[in-house]
Amino acid sequence: MPHHMKALVFRGDNDLRYEDWPVPRVGPADVLVRVGAVGICGSDVHGYLGKTGRRTAPMIMGHEFAGDVMRVGKRVRELHPGQQVAVFPYASCGSCACCREGAAAACPVKRMFGVFDVNGGMAEYVSVPARQLIPLPRGAEVVHAALAEPLSVAAHGVEKADLRRDTRLAIVGAGAIGLMCLVLAKRLNVESVAVLDLAPDRLKLAKRMGAARVIHSDRGAAPPSGRFDVVIEAVGVAATLNQAVRLARRGGQVVVLGMSQREIPLDMFDIVAREIRLEGSFNYNLQEFARIVGMLPSLRTDLDRVVSHLVPLEHGVDMFRRLAQGEAGMCKVILTGGAGPGEEQSGGRKRAT
Repeated sequence: MPHHMKALVFRGDNDLRYEDWPVPRVGPADVLVRVGAVGICGSDVHGYLGKTGRRTAPMIMGHEFAGDVMRVGKRVRELHPGQQVAVFPYASCGSCACCREGAAAACPVKRMFGVFDVNGGMAEYVSVPARQLIPLPRGAEVVHAALAEPLSVAAHGVEKADLRRDTRLAIVGAGAIGLMCLVLAKRLNVESVAVLDLAPDRLKLAKRMGAARVIHSDRGAAPPSGRFDVVIEAVGVAATLNQAVRLARRGGQVVVLGMSQREIPLDMFDIVAREIRLEGSFNYNLQEFARIVGMLPSLRTDLDRVVSHLVPLEHGVDMFRRLAQGEAGMCKVILTGGAGPGEEQSGGRKRAT
């Protein structure tokens, strides 16, 4: 094994570099994973721009990743070199009240790959505790396994929603999380799903993926207030959260997944008077994540549609710049192992060559 690897290193606000970094050490209970695919999350872009304070330079971002087992620690028995694995991205203490109650995502001391000072998956190799690795089922692709993390976020929110076949559901936001909520709602046979967004290309994609109705939020076409039983908010800014509340019927439910703005003013008179149930949905546990990994082969078509760009890691700096500028047509960007000079359209993705 080489002593150094290539990585996207966050050096400070708007300062991301593709450079050499030491290959991480492998402890006795750890596994060295060669990263095959890593997704760029919206929170990574916010961190790159210095908006959150949740990326501590210098560090390597990336909490949505999967790859191949390269080396195992001496105490690891259940995994072997050559296996393809998805990475459960956070470790909790296991002993606090949250962990004991099965809410490890709320553990006050949990550590997550690619967040704060914990190096993540935007590198050639990552050392991962064996207990955080889920072998891929037959028929699953590493690129899709990198989507298991955002898909688990979506699934946790969808499970909180009171969904039945006849539920009138609205999803505010047609980014990757919102589209994954759409996919999962359709798997539950929810017949009436409306998707709202500002981007025509994303609304077109939502329609292709089974939305009964798509609505451009800024063209006066929004439906009358109070028409939806459940509203899933997948953006997390003041305008969209307030819109989600208005869309909900009296006694309806609003499930909030978006986390883009820390403080948001809301019309509490409206929420209280109409008895709107406002519920946050943050993260998933290991069992939920493993279940989603097991579903990946059956979701291939929809996941391919969500991935707009499939690009080698070495082009990651440019991808971050374009995402930060809000370039149209960019839904989910996946960085892959290997190298390539550019992009070409392949299927539903832009694939690096």
